[in-house]
Formats: sequence, C-alpha cells, structure tokens
Amino acid sequence: MEKTTGTTQLTLRLRRRVELVPVAAVVTAVAWAVATAAVAGGPNGALAGALMALVGIALAAYAVTFAGYVVRPLRLDLDPGGLTVRLPTWPARIVPWASVTGAAALALRTGSTVRTVVVVDLAPGERHLPRTCRPAAMYRKLAPALGRPGRTGLCFEGQIFDIEPAELLAALRAHAPAAVPVEDRTAQPLPTPWQY
Repeated sequence: MEKTTGTTQLTLRLRRRVELVPVAAVVTAVAWAVATAAVAGGPNGALAGALMALVGIALAAYAVTFAGYVVRPLRLDLDPGGLTVRLPTWPARIVPWASVTGAAALALRTGSTVRTVVVVDLAPGERHLPRTCRPAAMYRKLAPALGRPGRTGLCFEGQIFDIEPAELLAALRAHAPAAVPVEDRTAQPLPTPWQY
C-alpha cells in the first residue's frame, strides 16, 4: 500500500448498544446527588452526607467521562509524525511512530463468542495516555492473554467502538513507517480466560 503524507482522521463512536452506558452513568449521578441531599438533611447527615458527597465526586467524574464519549467521540489522527489520540475529556496526546513497535487486528474467543480488537503495541516504558483511559486500560487487561505481560499499548475494541478493524489497519499501514509491522491476525481467534 502506498504511504500517505496527509492526515487521516478516524472517529470512533460508541456502538448503539453501548450508548446507554453514558446515559445510565448520568442518571445515576443525578440520583446520587438527590439522595445525598436527603441524607445530609437527616439525623446522621453530618457524617453520612459528607461521605456520600465524596463518593459522589468520583461518580460525577465517571459520568462526565462516559458522557464525553457520546458528546465528543474518541478520534484518531494518523499522519507521518505519529498517531494522535483525542480522548473525549483529555487533551490530545501524540504517540510518535518511534514509540510504536507494532499493530495488529486480533480475534479473541471467550467460550463461543469471538470479538475483534486492534492493538497498538508501544515500546517498553512508553506511556502517552492516562492509564485509566479505555484504550490503555483495556490493553493492560488483555496483555497477559496476548503474551505481552507488563507491556503498554492501546486497544480499540470492536464491540465498544463502531469501527471495522480493517479500516483502522488500512490507516495504520498508510502512515506507519515500514519498520512498524501492521498485521491482520483475525483468522485464528486467540482464547481469553475471562469474560469482558
């Protein structure tokens, strides 16, 4: 495939069935706020209200993060300089091609279910995105099953994001240097020991 000198932008929207998660998170945060107000006004309100308010801050942060995926979907910009990941609630982060050691589309089997993911492997010690963001956290979770324990990288899940692995692989092939292998290994599903 011919290398591209421009920028390719891919928007990774949530799949329809997953869009209810951010809505549920916002509804839960609002219900928690109402409950906190009621508890704070009760006989044990000083301690219970303060504890519920503290937990409510974390719950609100999760709700904002989840809602961000609906309002401002995850976006990838690929160019000759690297891969720019634009998370919904974080500033854009650039992953230079020098930090990328490979990329692959994989099929994962859990029981009778087969799911596809695209993983981008980073050099040891490289971390360009927050550990808690979905692509980095899912890579950490999958790394042992993929034979990459302790490694860092990014994982874009086909059941969460509405994108075809072939489309993402084509964009990676078009921009990644020749030294970065980009493979499609979906023909042989890898077994995973856990449900996700």
